[in-house]
Amino acid sequence: MTAPAAAETTRAKQGILVEHPSGRVLFEKAADTPMAPSSMTKLMTLYLAFEALREGRISETTSVKIGKRAAAARGSNMTLGAGESVAFGDLVRGTAIASANDAAVAIAEHISGTEAAFARAMTAKARQLGMRATTFRNAHGLPDSEQVTTARDMATLALAVYDHFPRHAQVFATRQFNYAGASYRNHNTLLGNFAGMEGIKTGYTRASGFNLSASVRRDGRHVVAVVLGGRTAATRNAEMRTL
Repeated sequence: MTAPAAAETTRAKQGILVEHPSGRVLFEKAADTPMAPSSMTKLMTLYLAFEALREGRISETTSVKIGKRAAAARGSNMTLGAGESVAFGDLVRGTAIASANDAAVAIAEHISGTEAAFARAMTAKARQLGMRATTFRNAHGLPDSEQVTTARDMATLALAVYDHFPRHAQVFATRQFNYAGASYRNHNTLLGNFAGMEGIKTGYTRASGFNLSASVRRDGRHVVAVVLGGRTAATRNAEMRTL
């Protein structure tokens, strides 16, 4: 694995590299500067979904009726229709792999009744995990002036996913997802061409730039890294490779 000193060349606005399970920070750059989380928001959406699955409140085969708000979600989606019934497991895969906004809203509404109530639960869980600088206002990560995070908090969340839900976290390593005759490719294009890469989540909005949290296992070591504010997807990926 590349020596941590090599990460000093990263050009991202924010970056952090953390060793797991020790929690030792190997590199950081402006890791506590507030930024818009973009679609990395969905990591918390999925954390709460995994929690519901583990506790038996929901199963992967649970049928979820898609509401009007979920069906109207803009941006990346699975083109789910209002009134359509979808298995909860497919919503999880759509959110994790295709970064589907409609699937994320459907998960939120099914678990908490409304997306607003779910966002409050997301923020409460963030505080419980030690993410002191993060506030969530929606389940998908589309722009909201009050929705904010930091690279350090996103690394904390990624580590918590692997600590608490190692089986469910395998979904982030899935390179392709098929649903209703359509095929959705994982937005993390480092999967399959960077040794040891196993996820975890990309994100982009104009306000945030190109973001990525990533988990890599190689040579008996496990590290999690976060890059926020990349100028393009290509430069973000290059910076993640450097980390």
